[in-house]
This record gives sequence, structure tokens and C-alpha cells, in this order.
Amino acid sequence: MLKFKKMHGNGNDFIILENLTKVHALSKSQIIKMGDRKKGLGFDQLITINPPTNSDHDFYVKFFNSDGSEADMCINGARSVGAFLWESKLAPKKSLLLGTKSKPVLIAPTGSKKVKVIIDYPLQEEVPKAEAQFLDKCGLKKYKFINAGNEHLIIETAKVFSFDLDGLSSKLRQRKFFRGVNISLFSKHSKNLELRTNEAGAGETLSCGSASAATASFNINDKLPVKIISAGGELSLRKINDKLEMTGPAEFICEGIWLKN
Repeated sequence: MLKFKKMHGNGNDFIILENLTKVHALSKSQIIKMGDRKKGLGFDQLITINPPTNSDHDFYVKFFNSDGSEADMCINGARSVGAFLWESKLAPKKSLLLGTKSKPVLIAPTGSKKVKVIIDYPLQEEVPKAEAQFLDKCGLKKYKFINAGNEHLIIETAKVFSFDLDGLSSKLRQRKFFRGVNISLFSKHSKNLELRTNEAGAGETLSCGSASAATASFNINDKLPVKIISAGGELSLRKINDKLEMTGPAEFICEGIWLKN
């Protein structure tokens, strides 16, 4: 039996397990069963909170997609981890540094249901020539490849909500280079950005924190925050020197006990 809590960060939903008082060793097949939205609990990612592996960190967090694969990082999930730790009194209500498979993430309470996350500023990377030629054949001209803790292909289009994102993602992930890459569509509207994301290992989600960070990184003003609008809600992001700060919701949905093996 596994005690769990279900949370969401801007519509991005998570099952959270703490491995601090009792260790839960889950197989890939168990994660897939739990992730089934018809016969299981359903989630975009399953998150485990573990003791730190680095003396500078407060905790070490693992993120697993609904297909059982491990994700490098999840910023919406990191905010939810903060709310979980503070609400469960497993950590004092102050800033915490979380170790991840990718980069450490700093989380901080805000005094409301929103949580702040501060990460290293996302980096733009080059797409290999052969992949750039393939994107060109697909009719994709305006895009950037960004590493925000995990890799993102961010495509600008005026048809964010009518574009066949699932079809495009399936086509791109037939190529080895894009298999672990999150695919996003965005458009600019005044000071706001609209965004949709198909996450590797999870499919299209209502919100993706790292995709929001990646998209904001090349659209942000040094002095003014930018608002990312997705189907799950809104995230506010701003640049602080060489860091990126994101503020958004982290809310509890339910808790329970998983009885299956």
C-alpha cells in the first residue's frame, strides 16, 4: 500500500510520494499502472521526494512520466513539492534547494497558494544540421531549441490552439534526436504569451513549467515580467540577473492509498 497526495501546478497534475519516512521502490510497470487515467490514479508525472544526495541541497526529487520514463526536471512539479513539504511539515516554511536529475531548483513560499521557483537562466542550443533540414521540410521556420533543465523545441505560430500538436510531436519523435524533447507552440499577444506543450513521455499537458521558462527566456524584458497563458492557467516569469523566477499555483486535489501492486 502506498500513501499518496495528488496535486496540480497550473493544471499539470502529479502524484507525490515522500521517501523520507518510508522508502517506496516502484518499478516502471507499477508507475504505468498508477498513471492510467481509466484504471489507475492518472497523472502527468509521479514525483518522489528523497533525502538529499548533495550536502548543499535540502532534498532530492525524482520525476517520472506516465509512460514510466524518468524526466530530468519539472518546474510545475517543483512548486508542488514545496507546497507538499510545507503543508506536511516535513520542512520549515522557507526557501528550499531541491536537487534533480538535471539542475538544482530553488523554491520559496509566497504567503498564498502560489510558490516561487528560481532556476538558472535557460540556454539556447543549436539544432543539428540534419534536424534543422527536417524541420524545414515540415514547414517549421520560426523556432528555438532551449535547455531549461530539459530540452524544448519552441515553435512560434499564430495557430496555437488549432494546430495539430499531437500529430507534429509524433512525427518529430520518430527521429532519435527529438524523442526526449518537449514540443511547444506559442504566440505573442501584447505582453502575454499563449503556450501549448506536448511533453515527452506524458503527451499534451494543461501546462508545462519548463516549457514556459524556455519560451519566456527569449521573449522577456529585463525589467518587466511576462505572463504565460496555457489551458491550465497563468504563470508569471521575470529575469533576475542570470536567473529566471517563476511564480504560479501549487494546489492539493486529494489524498489516498494505492492498494494495487
